[in-house]
Amino acid sequence: MPKRSSPAKKAAKPAKAAKPAPKSKPAASSSENFDLLEIREIVGLMAENDLSYFHLEHHNAKLEIRRGSDMEAARDLLKNLPVSAPAPAAVLAPAAAPVAVAASAPAPAAAAESVPSGPAGPTINSPMVGTFYRSAAPGEKSFANIGDSVDENTTVCIIEAMKVMNEIKAEARGTITRILAEDGKPVQYGQPLFELKA
Repeated sequence: MPKRSSPAKKAAKPAKAAKPAPKSKPAASSSENFDLLEIREIVGLMAENDLSYFHLEHHNAKLEIRRGSDMEAARDLLKNLPVSAPAPAAVLAPAAAPVAVAASAPAPAAAAESVPSGPAGPTINSPMVGTFYRSAAPGEKSFANIGDSVDENTTVCIIEAMKVMNEIKAEARGTITRILAEDGKPVQYGQPLFELKA
C-alpha cells in the first residue's frame, strides 16, 4: 500500500529555489548603468509632464535629472548675499534716469531731484535672469503694489525663464516702497526688483 503524505508535512518541507529565468538581453534598469535611450525617454516624459526634477536609485546605480533652473540652489545662494546689492543698483540707476527725464523734459531740474540714486532700503532681488511680470496675466491684478506688506512667503512677481513661469517670493518682511523693475522687461540675476521699508 502506498504511503500518503499529509498536507502539513508538505508545508514543512523546504521549498525548492525557483530557477531564475534565462536572460536573453540584460535590461538597463537591472544593470549598473543606464541606457542612453532610457535617459532620453525619461527626459521626454519630464518635458511632456512639465517635471523639473527626477531621481532614481536602483541597485548600485543612481540617476538624477534636473530641468530648468535650480531654485533651491539659487535660494541658498541668495541667503548668503547681502540684503542690497550695490553693483546692480548702479547699473539700474542710469537706465531709470532717461525714462524720468523723458517724462518731464520741460523741467530737467525737477527730474534730477525726483530720481533717487539707488535703493535706500532692503531690496527683493531677482534670483535668475528672465522677463519680469508683476501679474499672472496681462490685465490681472498685480501680485504686489507700493504700500503692500509682504513676508517671506508672499509671491511678489513672476520671472519667465526658458518658457517657465517662476513665482518669486519676497523672502523678507517689510512694506514695498518702490518697484524697481518694469513689467514685461528683462531682468538680470541679483537685480533689485522691489525696495522695502523694514
